[in-house]
Amino acid sequence: MHPCSVRHALPLLLSASIASIGCSGEITSTDKAEEPTVHGTFDLTGLVPAEGPASGGTQLVISGSGFTEGTTVTVGGTACGALSWISSTELTCITEGGAAGEAEVLLTRTEDGASASAAFTYVDEGGDEGGDEGGSEGTGDEGGSGSDDTGGTGGEGTGDDSGTGGDDTGGADSGSGTGGDDTGTVTQPVDYCHLQWPCSTSASAGGSTEGLYAWVYHGGVTEGAGEGSGVTVQLGVGSDGSDPSAGGWSWETASYNTDKDGLSSGDLANDEYTGTLTAPSAAGTYDYCARVSIDGGASWTYCDLGGDGCGGSGSTDGYDAGNAGALTVD
Repeated sequence: MHPCSVRHALPLLLSASIASIGCSGEITSTDKAEEPTVHGTFDLTGLVPAEGPASGGTQLVISGSGFTEGTTVTVGGTACGALSWISSTELTCITEGGAAGEAEVLLTRTEDGASASAAFTYVDEGGDEGGDEGGSEGTGDEGGSGSDDTGGTGGEGTGDDSGTGGDDTGGADSGSGTGGDDTGTVTQPVDYCHLQWPCSTSASAGGSTEGLYAWVYHGGVTEGAGEGSGVTVQLGVGSDGSDPSAGGWSWETASYNTDKDGLSSGDLANDEYTGTLTAPSAAGTYDYCARVSIDGGASWTYCDLGGDGCGGSGSTDGYDAGNAGALTVD
């Protein structure tokens, strides 16, 4: 018989502990109540965005390590609203607002009192209604910028150029006066984005479309290998000729697919995203487009078709329903 196969009868008094028998035949026990719970390192490594309006309403995406469902978040001493535990490395919440200036984002793990913090800036929402008149043609990765609140003529821009400027009705409350004919570009737009493929598609009512693709460029974020940090891309479908920023559209999140070159071969300046849409339940013709956020969904840039093959130039000339993707539902 194997020496470790010898059976021992255990007294019933050991039932409150975990008992084990070694090869020597000795009985040992460990009281589980004495073992402390280990939560691991607690750290805050990322906060997107780092600023937002003093009135609140900014969705924060907080990254780090050791987050638990018992972790609390305050901004400037006020509890951050709609707190959502995504995983041990990510939390989201929405700011309640505060005085203009720097505010501490404080995370506390209630299980053991561990804490970590970062700086967030509340921005005064006052400001001018628009920037300088017109926008110059974008060159390189710089792009043109500016518009006045009654309009101007922005350059078209090419490749990764943002080339913004033009007939916008002016900036949002912050008074940035950003570009083009893009009614959907708001306070924190990306530098450049467009639907890449296809220019048009079809699907059965309530069915799924084929894969749709969009390209995104934002200086210092999408450049180089891998997915740019803090970028959210969604694909949407709505009524033919309607404004996607005005509501009534259905949106689905796209996934990072690969890197694409911009102005220079090998620069990997653009990030490509892909996804599908669920077709409306009624037959007919609909528009589809992409939208991009770099501030956790607080603001979006809307992207129509880009490139000569589809007859448009993406968000360099703003969103135009005439350059939206066409979805036929049967």
